[in-house]
Amino acid sequence: MKPVILLYDLDNTLVDECAALIGKTGLYTSISTYNEANATEAMRQYNRLLGLGTNKLACIITGWNSYKKPRDQFLFRLRSEERRSPFRYPTPVLLITEDHRRDLRQIALDPTDGDVAAYLHRDSFREVLEDTLHKVVFGERAHELNSIAYAKLQREEDE
Repeated sequence: MKPVILLYDLDNTLVDECAALIGKTGLYTSISTYNEANATEAMRQYNRLLGLGTNKLACIITGWNSYKKPRDQFLFRLRSEERRSPFRYPTPVLLITEDHRRDLRQIALDPTDGDVAAYLHRDSFREVLEDTLHKVVFGERAHELNSIAYAKLQREEDE
């Protein structure tokens, strides 16, 4: 079985474009969702042990919903659910967005908060998506990628 990648964004074009890029690799199965209710339901379907164990999704690719406050975003609802069980590890998340506000990057990359493996810009994600997914899914390097991105953000703040 191929690793399953869940795609969720309000921008249907972005979801479809990501699904096409992922499909070209032939390495993954992708599930495209265009609203949070469908994304949440897809996550539930891949839960193990009634949500107590780490789910079977290899990675989630999402973005920011500009209509919601940062703490009400899908990413933080996912992390909140994962923290309810000591037997559950964080699902790797890649965030694709146009919004590179420092405060949003900070909470998304913070290893104790959003813990995203990569914070990608909408204009340039195409060049790195396949390689990043490969590192996260097959190399199991989500935590390492998060540490690198978070350290880079901290250095930018120091400058």
